[in-house]
Amino acid sequence: MKYQNRTNSSCHAVPNINLSHKKPFFPKVGPTGPIGPAGTTGAPGVTGPTGATGTTGITGAPGVTGPTGVTGITGPTGVTGITGATGTTGITGVTGPTGPTGLQGITGPTGGAGGPTPFFIQTTTMGSIETEIPFNAGAGNNQAIGALVFIQQSTIVTEMSAYIIQTGTATGDFQMAILEPETNTTATVIAVTSMMANITAGIFTLPLVSPVLLNDDSIYYLAVYNQVNGSAIAGKNSGFGSVQEVPPINFRAQNLTGFTVGQSINTSDVSLQLSPWLAAE
Repeated sequence: MKYQNRTNSSCHAVPNINLSHKKPFFPKVGPTGPIGPAGTTGAPGVTGPTGATGTTGITGAPGVTGPTGVTGITGPTGVTGITGATGTTGITGVTGPTGPTGLQGITGPTGGAGGPTPFFIQTTTMGSIETEIPFNAGAGNNQAIGALVFIQQSTIVTEMSAYIIQTGTATGDFQMAILEPETNTTATVIAVTSMMANITAGIFTLPLVSPVLLNDDSIYYLAVYNQVNGSAIAGKNSGFGSVQEVPPINFRAQNLTGFTVGQSINTSDVSLQLSPWLAAE
């Protein structure tokens, strides 16, 4: 060992020893001793970054199908859809054989009497016509004439007819009506036709405004209001020249404007003694 010289007032001087002529000293190394126990594991290091994702492996074979699950609760019924168009009608099938005739039923009770039978009424027959009656017969002014009829059975009348033999100007007021006698000098209008402005020759028929029931065993007047200038209707000479104790066979009434239902007509003028041919049915 080599010692350095130190100057220290309080120490003794160290002699300077020369060791250069000596061989170096190497200690002799012994055999390696046994390995000591492992030391305590150090704390884990910081996790390194995630490596790149590897390639996807081959898909495995499908597994066995599991058992069917329990059926769930049925949901509510949906709204009914719009009805589709009706299909084409199929071909009619063959008619089957006629079945046997059934037993005859019990005869029902006899029905009540029917309504009035239509009945043709006329003031005189066509074969008895012997004269023409002009629109102003006897110099009458706005006049109507009528004749009596007798009804033997109830009937409903819906129309009236006159036999026009001269049309004249063919234009003017023309109307027919049915009257019921009230006394030997008055009668009440119970049915009328519409007022016409034109006429034609021959049987001239007009409907009643409303049908009327005529009772059996009764008398009525069929009357006509004719203001067609120059015209004439067929008729017959008949009747009495004066008022009797019964309704007259025929009459005329002047200064009229036509007929209305419910109107009262004076039948006391029997001077013409003419019955126009008029019919009702």
